[in-house]
Amino acid sequence: MSQQEWIRHFRPLTEEQIQTFANDGVLVVENVLTSEELESSRNGLHQTLAQLSVDTDDLIGTGHALRYLSSTNGSGGVLDIFYDEWKMRIASNPTLFSMTCQLWDTAYCHSGETAESLDKTQRFKWHPYGEFDCNKGYMFIDRIGYRLPTALAEQLGTQLETHSGLKRKSSLQRSLTPHLDCCPDNLFTDKSKWRPIQCFVSLTDTVEPNAGGFEVATGFHHDFADWAKRRPPTVVTRKQKDGTSVSECFPAPCIGEYTHIRPREDRNVMDR
Repeated sequence: MSQQEWIRHFRPLTEEQIQTFANDGVLVVENVLTSEELESSRNGLHQTLAQLSVDTDDLIGTGHALRYLSSTNGSGGVLDIFYDEWKMRIASNPTLFSMTCQLWDTAYCHSGETAESLDKTQRFKWHPYGEFDCNKGYMFIDRIGYRLPTALAEQLGTQLETHSGLKRKSSLQRSLTPHLDCCPDNLFTDKSKWRPIQCFVSLTDTVEPNAGGFEVATGFHHDFADWAKRRPPTVVTRKQKDGTSVSECFPAPCIGEYTHIRPREDRNVMDR
């Protein structure tokens, strides 16, 4: 049996898991990698970091080198590591891809349906790209997340501050602002790649609050289209020299395919 045939026949997700994804827009699946695959991946990560002057057995002495591996100044602990062999093995893992195929099949129109033909509760599945085979896909390879404990990150940040004149303890890594990986105003523009599902594979358990794990507004995809139409502008109020105040409205900012969730104007999303 070819790998393509195996993917078509092997369906690791249960109907309950698939329905959870359809309802919540997110699904956590444990033990996607075998214990052997997990150990191999961790070893590969450690070897990659060692080649970049970071010794995972001596992060106090070498962790400062992480600063040079992030083009976004440590935002989210994300490092610019893309195509190492261990990482590509994870991205092309047949079990992971088979799960993705199942979710494509249930969460997106793939037979050329029109938006008008769908019940309102199903319109979140619509997109303008027409028919596609749910058992074939292309990988978009992103960076990796590697977060240090806050106390250690701040300790190393203080050392960097002393040597470089930086004025913040979090110079090594910082939190990742709540955001969307798209521009709501032009969601289906031809200039952007369509990423119908994003997969994050964790090599360590992050199940406790405030430990660097992933947070999401569950069920938001059902309301997203209406929310995007009604999303309020950013209001900036400036004081004039005469003591009066002037307010200006600006569209919600989007840079590339990144839109941050604003604490005030987008409070309803934060509160979900």
